[in-house]
Amino acid sequence: MEFMLARHFTEQRPDDFHGLLPTPWGMRLYDADRVAHGLTRLAALWAENGKAEADPIWENFVARLRDGVTSAQVKPTLGIGDQALRMVALLRATGVALGRSAIRRAPAKAVYLNVGHYSLGWPFLLRWLSKRPDIRPVFMLHDSIPVEMPEYVSEKGAAIHAAMVASAARLASGVIVSTEYARQTITAALAKAGRVDAPTFAWPLPLAETFDESTQSDPRLAALPYFVACGAIEPRKNHLFLLELWRHLCAEMKNPPHLLIIGSPAWGGEAILDHIQRCEVTRGRIHILNGLSTAAMKTALAGARALLAPSLAEGFGLPVIEAAHMGVPVIASNIAAHREVAREGAILCDPMDGLAWLRHIRTLVERAAPRIPMAPACARTEREAYFQAISGFLDEIRSM
Repeated sequence: MEFMLARHFTEQRPDDFHGLLPTPWGMRLYDADRVAHGLTRLAALWAENGKAEADPIWENFVARLRDGVTSAQVKPTLGIGDQALRMVALLRATGVALGRSAIRRAPAKAVYLNVGHYSLGWPFLLRWLSKRPDIRPVFMLHDSIPVEMPEYVSEKGAAIHAAMVASAARLASGVIVSTEYARQTITAALAKAGRVDAPTFAWPLPLAETFDESTQSDPRLAALPYFVACGAIEPRKNHLFLLELWRHLCAEMKNPPHLLIIGSPAWGGEAILDHIQRCEVTRGRIHILNGLSTAAMKTALAGARALLAPSLAEGFGLPVIEAAHMGVPVIASNIAAHREVAREGAILCDPMDGLAWLRHIRTLVERAAPRIPMAPACARTEREAYFQAISGFLDEIRSM
């Protein structure tokens, strides 16, 4: 989301847009042209403009399946050294520059838009605002899950989220959320922190530009029935529930379907992976893929019998929207966020009702559902509507 918004403003409002970056010498201001160079380099590093067949992780997975090597695998996350090398590459591409002091050079009564979420949890990054009381801060908050359901996050994660809410309650001239459900829960969290009057913008997050083009399934997997689950591997995503479903399917079916879990381990994820990797009954049928490009993820989705989203808690549910846009059947948990964003035809089930989930999965294994994708232009139209609406909201904040 940060990337799409930054690129939109560098292209559409270059004269009144600046990028902010925390540095050892303070919060620095960069013009739109330099930000645009950085975004171009980031896009290259993320390989988001390529094809699925150019994604080595996807190609390796398909090759392993074809060769009969089907154990679950996880691509190692980037270490500190690799992250440092990426930052050096980015600096080389954009040019090392000290920037200008945001405290001294930010335009009067400017809107400071912070959609990074976690940066809100570090109050020292916001201290500069005390020296510029004319600046109007607007923060994006995705959800209030750590406040409502602290059992799904680490103690550190809960503390960071509490700091985020406190910072927003203290400083925000406006708040951006993704659903009406998120608005209700975040407004309640802000009220507990002493803030009851913050203007709020609620609008579903748009799809990335890669969804402007249709995607075909991988023909090499045409004879392989499989399902996909997308998202970070953590307790609230309910992956152990999927493991239990696959235990039943593998025990009862001669040729059970495969399950592709696309995501990286988050808090509690290592224990979940350990359960999956140790399960003999499901060995060779559950596969872990992380680090996929969006193009490869779309290819995986395009060939899936359905997206499975059994989350216990969500503030939004982007994979549900992505799958529906592609015409991929959706089986998701019957929770408030999914009820709000799911499109017609999605199957919503209690996230603990194993019998209902098994029934729907078996039906799709026996007979693939027809695909009715939305027109690719719909993603572009929805994205442009989002940008127009959020620009209007920011202009309103600026004029207050």
